[in-house]
Amino acid sequence: MKTKLSTLSIIAALLISVSTAYAQKDVNQSPKVYQVETRLGNYTRPTTFTPTKAVPVNGAISENVAATTQNILNKEAPFLKKGLVKLIGEEQFSAWELVSDEGGSAHHQTAPNPLTYYAVGASSSLLTQVERFIQILDLDVEDVKVESKIFFRWSDPMSGQWSGYTDSVISNILIKSSESPEKIKMLKEKALKAWAVGEGLAKKTTIDVGILINADDWGGLHARPGKVESPISVDNGRTITTVAPDLNLKTVEVEKDLTLDMHNFPNPFIFTEISLAESAHDASRPYLHKIRAKSLTENYQTWELYADDSRGYEGLDNAPTSRDYFTIGTSFCLMSQLTANRMYFQKQGINIDDFRVEHQFNYQQDNFMTPTMTGHLDYVITRVIVKSAAAKEALTNYAKQALRMCFAGEGVQNETEMKSNIYLNGMIVK
Repeated sequence: MKTKLSTLSIIAALLISVSTAYAQKDVNQSPKVYQVETRLGNYTRPTTFTPTKAVPVNGAISENVAATTQNILNKEAPFLKKGLVKLIGEEQFSAWELVSDEGGSAHHQTAPNPLTYYAVGASSSLLTQVERFIQILDLDVEDVKVESKIFFRWSDPMSGQWSGYTDSVISNILIKSSESPEKIKMLKEKALKAWAVGEGLAKKTTIDVGILINADDWGGLHARPGKVESPISVDNGRTITTVAPDLNLKTVEVEKDLTLDMHNFPNPFIFTEISLAESAHDASRPYLHKIRAKSLTENYQTWELYADDSRGYEGLDNAPTSRDYFTIGTSFCLMSQLTANRMYFQKQGINIDDFRVEHQFNYQQDNFMTPTMTGHLDYVITRVIVKSAAAKEALTNYAKQALRMCFAGEGVQNETEMKSNIYLNGMIVK
């Protein structure tokens, strides 16, 4: 009988010897214990560029999200990493530290994988737009949810042509209401136009990419030992992350978790992420959401996270925003590709000592909270920072291949097939 492993567990197995030696650099340091999500009092901004907030005009709002991600040294979890994320220039929204991990046949996933954060951000962001238009149009809606499924693909893995893609996104809106089908159809059309994350996926986005080799811009952000002991994160008495039972969705297929025969690696390799976003029913934070999401891959958990898009409401934000999640999911995805690609390059005699990723995503909504509200993703800054004694050309090729491998980044950079339906009381509205 052939042994079956999840995709990244194969790569993780190859990386164990690398990560063990890597972690030995800091054997005198005690591992830091992380929550999956932690609110930060002090925010360390990206070091390779100066984050800026765009100046909105004509009733628009601009949300500029910056993220910095780096490795956490852990020989049992070679894909463990942390990220700092913050809406720039907006004091009402906190800075957050998030942790990400991958699963595997020999490793218990200790934090959401990058594409789970990505899926959470996409579905929660759409739910926000639906809820806003319910308010704008003064519709009588008893309940609303968003079910989502995202299809990802790797081509030519473990080769010089290794690349990753976001092939398509299904985002279905489920409404329970006494309103007419005509009004519900209009609600869908307007919400989709206001969905800046969806627009960023559907259309090509300008990305300013920079690769820095052995630069001085580390700012003390070197990888250090750490671990996550519990899936539960608590902030101000509220549980904001935990592991949940598996999802049963009404409008998209939920297939069995994918397994992989290590003796017959598929090319292309296709897998999916699913999510369900719904209101947390908090009167003080009406755009607070509970989202459950999972990679349909063997030995990955179903995660329950909270997102808070309650712009303009008094009080402390209760969780990261949906766009925080989408942005940090993209950064974490690139970090995972840099980790996987490090083993491929090591087999060619090219050793990578350390790396990290910095991003800024510029989201905007025009005519905010009016019937003509629209959303778009205007611009993305991506920086890959690499430390190694190897030749600069080889390290540049290493970073470029990791960028090609990143499913999340490809989804933003190029046009992605978007599919969406709206269901009224269980029936699809054509």
